[in-house]
Amino acid sequence: MPLKPPSFWARRGLIARLLLPFSCLYLAAHKLKSKLAKPYKSSIPVLCIGGVVAGGSGKTPVVHAILALVREHGLFENPVILTRGYGGDLKGPTLVDLSVHTARDVGDEAILHAAHAPTIVSRNRAQGAILAGMMDADVIIMDDGLQNTSLEKTMSFLVLDRQGLGNFYLLPAGPLREPLEDAESKCALVIDKTGIRVVSEHNKAKSYYGFAGLGRPAKFKGTLEENGFTLAGFTAFADHHAYTAKDVERLKTLAQGAQLITTEKDIVKISEEFRGDIDVLQIVHEFEDTSVILDHLKRLRA
Repeated sequence: MPLKPPSFWARRGLIARLLLPFSCLYLAAHKLKSKLAKPYKSSIPVLCIGGVVAGGSGKTPVVHAILALVREHGLFENPVILTRGYGGDLKGPTLVDLSVHTARDVGDEAILHAAHAPTIVSRNRAQGAILAGMMDADVIIMDDGLQNTSLEKTMSFLVLDRQGLGNFYLLPAGPLREPLEDAESKCALVIDKTGIRVVSEHNKAKSYYGFAGLGRPAKFKGTLEENGFTLAGFTAFADHHAYTAKDVERLKTLAQGAQLITTEKDIVKISEEFRGDIDVLQIVHEFEDTSVILDHLKRLRA
């Protein structure tokens, strides 16, 4: 069951410091696993869009933005997205079919990705890459997996939300999956999460009640406020929260007539019978300088 990040991850307090010995053990295990790993090397270039924190860091819109660049500039003809399918029941490798699969099957991120490109869910990334090869993919865009050792990456980009780094401690004392400098050293490029633009239109004269189940729900709340929404309230759920009918009814009660609004990632986990009553904030990631991204993407073809 998804859990909310503990509050002590935000500061170097007593609880975090007491957990530091376990962070040392975690780091040792991570380094040993990396040293002993024998990752599968695909004949297809693999571009990993990775993160360094447990939970969300804004990778999904970055994947879609990179996919758009690939298509706009004709760099690859058959890109395939590969994701673990966190929150879904299927282990894969499975090609996502939007007419069959739901977020409960393959996870919320896979459902969003499948609307943009062929998407494979596979907890074993190597097996997912093999399936991509059988589909004649000419590039694999891997959502997350920077710390995964089963599949060799041709190139990696690090998506970084600096406000989400918390106390900079490793799990479980803090949110980091590995030291920040180690993650940066493995990547050709660091992408700042701040390049987000809202593309959906809403009646901002109305009062809204926001909710989200993300790595950092407060970030969504801030985006609403920064874009002129008047909030009657806000409810934060755990990342990848699976919404029930009771959740929606409770949100309606809390809203007291205000318009419910959530993210694209959350709406796919809500039963279709309730979606008509909920607005969705649609966003895209915009790169400050696409030329740098394109230079790296062109090198993938070499």
